[in-house]
Amino acid sequence: MIPHSHRTRLLTTLLVVPAVAATVLAGDWVLFSMVFAVSALGLREFFAMRAGPDSGREAAILAVIGAALAFPLLSGFRDSDSVLVLGVLLGAVWIEKAIFLLRFGTGGQGGSPSGFPGVLVSGLLYIPCALGFFLRFGPPEIFFVISAVAVSDVGAYYCGSLIGGPKLWSAVSPKKTWAGGLGGLVLCVGWCLLYGSLWGQEVGTMAWIWLAAGLNVAAQGGDFYESALKRVAGIKDSGRLLPGHGGILDRMDGLLPAILVYAWASGNTLYFV
Repeated sequence: MIPHSHRTRLLTTLLVVPAVAATVLAGDWVLFSMVFAVSALGLREFFAMRAGPDSGREAAILAVIGAALAFPLLSGFRDSDSVLVLGVLLGAVWIEKAIFLLRFGTGGQGGSPSGFPGVLVSGLLYIPCALGFFLRFGPPEIFFVISAVAVSDVGAYYCGSLIGGPKLWSAVSPKKTWAGGLGGLVLCVGWCLLYGSLWGQEVGTMAWIWLAAGLNVAAQGGDFYESALKRVAGIKDSGRLLPGHGGILDRMDGLLPAILVYAWASGNTLYFV
């Protein structure tokens, strides 16, 4: 008998995966719209965690500003306009400085909110700047990165559950074990080798193994980072948008740094055409 939580998780996955696949294959403005929407939702969750439960208004303001800035930021990635990307990030810096100054000026030294300055730029770098690379990747590359992270998660979950053993980093994530971490790594390497042999270029076995290891370590690091954010915020999930999974960030925590690893690696080695 499959537990109810697992059934809900599976049903959500079965609904989301085809929609994501169709969006990636459609490309163009459809893919851009999805990346923008996911970025905006992810920023909302990130700012809510950073602001804390008693700062809902500040989190909402940050979410609106972040979404407004994410659109031109992603447009810069889509059009390979590095000046636009840099301009948006620098603009975010000065928006934060202006808000900080206004709050400080009206409230005195005790009037500076904990979320400023820095959280807006941090959120933009964390989410849309990572997802923006999807607008530069081809469909085989997007599917490769997403599937490598998904396989890492599945391998870590089931190896950890079945084998157990010493905890990997109990202070940050009490349930994660060394068996799960290594199991996810092995499964990720196997999957990347298979995917590369079917749809990738002839770059050599070790190139795929090193790439898989980098993606897996990045994905696990991203998972730990979001776990730490949630523990500081005192919450179990970043949101409730995806039944059985939690929030957008609960599903993207490992994907975001993995995208950056692949973007760097693909700049040195041609894995796909």
